[in-house]
Amino acid sequence: MAETKVAAWYLRERQKIWRHARKALPASIWQTNSKKHKDMKGLSILIPEYNCDCTQLVRDLHRQCASAPLPSWEIVVADDGSIDETAVNQNRIIGTWDNCTFIRNEQNMGRAAIRNFLAEKAQYDRLLFIDSDMCIVSEDFVKTYLASSAPVIYGSYSIVGNHAGNLRYEYERQAEHSHRASVRQQNCYKDFHTSNFCIDRSIFIAHPLDVSYEGYGYEDVAYGDQLCRAGIPIQHIDNPVGYYDFETNESYMLKVEESLLTLYRHRSQLKDYSRIIAVTAVVERIHLHHLAGALFRLVQNKMRRQIVTCPRLMLFTLYKIGYYINLARCQK
Repeated sequence: MAETKVAAWYLRERQKIWRHARKALPASIWQTNSKKHKDMKGLSILIPEYNCDCTQLVRDLHRQCASAPLPSWEIVVADDGSIDETAVNQNRIIGTWDNCTFIRNEQNMGRAAIRNFLAEKAQYDRLLFIDSDMCIVSEDFVKTYLASSAPVIYGSYSIVGNHAGNLRYEYERQAEHSHRASVRQQNCYKDFHTSNFCIDRSIFIAHPLDVSYEGYGYEDVAYGDQLCRAGIPIQHIDNPVGYYDFETNESYMLKVEESLLTLYRHRSQLKDYSRIIAVTAVVERIHLHHLAGALFRLVQNKMRRQIVTCPRLMLFTLYKIGYYINLARCQK
């Protein structure tokens, strides 16, 4: 299966990059002085960025921080080896603003490693992670986080605009009801994402993201599991960032396929967090996985074209299940 081979090659290349990242980057860029954090009360807003102009996001956060009751604050943007030089050059201006830092990494570390890197560079005792492709939808966004002293707080995200016909938009719109804090709190570790959360720096340093999640997807699910095992509570609140920048259907499908490879590689840890793994287990238990895999291979290309050109969420769900079952077959 061509897609599986490409995804596996991509993951191997990412693993090589991470193994050599600390050697390739100046040693000073990794250095932190843990003693200076003991009494440094304040907020570090940390934004991992890849091929994205996040200047407006930083402007909005900067304005809110300047008027918030904060003893100290900073905004740090770390570019994770972007290949879009236009975006990189647009973001460089961030480093000239008060309380702001822009760090350009020549090599891509990966979604987990870049967040760990940002936490190491942070100056203050509270960390607020926000994805660079989000937008601020509330004038009280920062103040709402400051109102809680919980060790870990997740604010979620909401959909901005109407992008009918876009696969990612249709998928997120269908799940929008589950984004309410009252719903998320019922499964506080399963319904956690790294796109918008606040955490004590001491906790994050003691429990960093798992860098073995180098491909796309599930590093945030794994982190929820990690916090659960450590007995660290997560408070869910309604303080969303806006999701407005939806990739093309083809780009999203490639991400989904890569995430399914990540899911398969980490299936032992994620088995209690994935409906796809649960469904696959049932199919295997009734000895239909060989038949299901064979049927999927017959219709895979046609299904994929249909999803990309005219998204249907039920078909999308069936595609993901079939793709995962076939991955399990190909990887054995």
